Amino acid sequence: RQVAVMLAKGCDPPFPEKEIDAKIRSALGYIDRQAKTVSELVREFVLSTNGVFSSTDVYWSLQLSTRDERKNVSIILKRLSDEGLIERYGTRNGVFRRVDREAEEIDFINADTAPLPVRWPFGIQNLVRILPKNIIIIAGDPNAGKTAFLLNLARVNQDAFKVHYFSSEMGPQEFKERLQNFDHPLDSWKIRAIERTGNFEDVIAPDDLNIVDFLEVYEDFYRIGGMIRGIYDKLRKGIAVIAIQKNAGALYGLGGFRGMEKARLYLSMENGSLRIVKGKLWANHARNPNGLA
Repeated sequence: RQVAVMLAKGCDPPFPEKEIDAKIRSALGYIDRQAKTVSELVREFVLSTNGVFSSTDVYWSLQLSTRDERKNVSIILKRLSDEGLIERYGTRNGVFRRVDREAEEIDFINADTAPLPVRWPFGIQNLVRILPKNIIIIAGDPNAGKTAFLLNLARVNQDAFKVHYFSSEMGPQEFKERLQNFDHPLDSWKIRAIERTGNFEDVIAPDDLNIVDFLEVYEDFYRIGGMIRGIYDKLRKGIAVIAIQKNAGALYGLGGFRGMEKARLYLSMENGSLRIVKGKLWANHARNPNGLA
């Protein structure tokens, strides 16, 4: 205030001293309003974030560059941590994880345990039951017959389910030729064919039969578990049958056990051979389907 009075006297004409207090209150109010705005923005950022984030992510996202702004963010994140909205993650400073306390209860009392009437090539339905929201993995060598298997699956189930066939490697011409190999009129196919190479969770039909041919992974193969989980999370009453590549002679597809975690049925395919690696729900309790080829 003393500095403001000195400056006011030096103005031409002099700035009214009685208005200095109002100016000071306005300035302090601006600081409070600015801090409140940043606090709201940081909270919105946190609420829209899944998984782990750092204070640097907040700076870049909200375009906060000054030292005071970044110091303010640290204070806000500390406050959100005290509230239990976020918690510190790992050993690095400024790294947090949003706490997700949403928990959907499982209504097991009213659950319908009747298997879905999915028909499979080679009569696999007589060995393994498939329920709503199940993930099925087909791991196969290149040219092992995954697409022929999946098109057969689509064909025999198209009258009982809405079938969505997501292809990552066939254009319309090749797709047409593959269907013509079945010796059925093209207009008898009722499937919905979609060309898609990634982010399948964004287009999954939650209550239908979804066939992904195939889930492409070329590096960081451990990520395949998260990709499959993303598809699983979008399912409700439907299922997803997902093809992945595997190396010749290997039992598991790329990503190894990560690709098995969500699967209730896991098939391994080589030229002339199909093996049930994992069949979680036996159709006949007296017959273990695991390992059958």
